[in-house]
Amino acid sequence: MDSFEDMQTFRLLAREGTITAAAEAMGVAPSAVSRRLKALEARLGAQLVRRDSRRLLLTAAGRTYLRGAERLLRDLDALEDGLRAEGGRIAGTVRMTAPLSFGLYALPDVLSGFLEAHPEVDVDLNLSDDAVDLVGEGYDLALRIGALSSSSLIAKRLCSVPFALCASPEFIEREGPFRTPHDLAGLPGLVYSNVARGELVSWTGPGEPGQAALRPRVATNNGDLAAELAARGHGLVCEPRFVLAPAIEAGRLVELFADHEWPSLDLHVLYPPGGPMPARLRALIDHLAAALRP
Repeated sequence: MDSFEDMQTFRLLAREGTITAAAEAMGVAPSAVSRRLKALEARLGAQLVRRDSRRLLLTAAGRTYLRGAERLLRDLDALEDGLRAEGGRIAGTVRMTAPLSFGLYALPDVLSGFLEAHPEVDVDLNLSDDAVDLVGEGYDLALRIGALSSSSLIAKRLCSVPFALCASPEFIEREGPFRTPHDLAGLPGLVYSNVARGELVSWTGPGEPGQAALRPRVATNNGDLAAELAARGHGLVCEPRFVLAPAIEAGRLVELFADHEWPSLDLHVLYPPGGPMPARLRALIDHLAAALRP
């Protein structure tokens, strides 16, 4: 019995969530995957998964086994990858996750340059605003915007993400004029719900720093939706400039108080610690740092 093949099979089961989906990904019959899982559980003397009506759920033992398997498989992969890199080859697949809107607006150019430079490296990209469990779900790296929660992951700052405050021309005509940012207090806002107190907008200079509380008209975890609703006249929006830029350029949104500085957040790349880093992962991190440098 090949323990590394068992680990690879179990990792795929954990990612896909069903025996059928894992079997399809492996190109084998579901019965073969089921037999391998049963044999692995028998060999370990522990139940690794339990089944509900739709998918497999990891037990505590299953989560422990997956963490260890991920670590060992990364080490094996890095060893083989390092030997290939010594021969001038960087190859393989990088699994990564990034925020949805950032991925749509910022990553096409960045990834295109990387893929052209490294034709033997493939990228498996999941776009989600949720904080994905890198180790538990088998990701190599994550891009995250904003404050980082405490974890064992290694974090490298890539750049700052500037914000802008905008409203539609119709909204400004209806609710304005706005002489200072304090005039915005109590006005309807399209609020990003993945941050605490998203209805508060704060600024610095010129003059004294301050903040104003908007009245949340819509709270959403997607910046594109907030920008579109703002462009249709439903309220103010304060979020990353890269999300708002297309509507600003089209004249559907107007930037307010452009001489003020609104909050900015940091963009980090996160990856699991320990063991040698595969050459393809190092190449992608270096490329991201260079491409996103201000």
